[in-house]
Amino acid sequence: MLFKKHEPVPAPETETAPALPDAQDAPAENPFASAAEALIAMQQDGELPERFDLEAACADPAFAKLLQEFEPKAAVRIYAAESAAAHAYEQAMAAMTERLHARNALPKTTKPNRAVSPTPDYMSLSPAEFRALETELRTAARNGKRITL
Repeated sequence: MLFKKHEPVPAPETETAPALPDAQDAPAENPFASAAEALIAMQQDGELPERFDLEAACADPAFAKLLQEFEPKAAVRIYAAESAAAHAYEQAMAAMTERLHARNALPKTTKPNRAVSPTPDYMSLSPAEFRALETELRTAARNGKRITL
């Protein structure tokens, strides 16, 4: 015989709706539930680091990743340390930028082996800076001061 006899296909069983999880099963279903409880307890006990914004941290995906990898206390300490380091880096970069702008305001030599003239370079002033200087010089002249450029 070339073909096998087909067996009847069983009728599909009626599916029942899954049971609602019990309160005890919730931590197993949601891994963040126990972490959230621990974070709330830490906040109520005052165990969070100084100036730690729990709402902002919970909105950050990096903090959620830390909560998956570490205990809540360790995750909070790591996140606080990383945030402080990032803030310090931003402050250092802002200070460096300010120093560079101040350095660029100094007069520059036109020839590499000559000293810089102590007189200001009026040609390189912006129009706003020139107007401010002109106003300052006119005020000084009105007050009777001798002006030399």
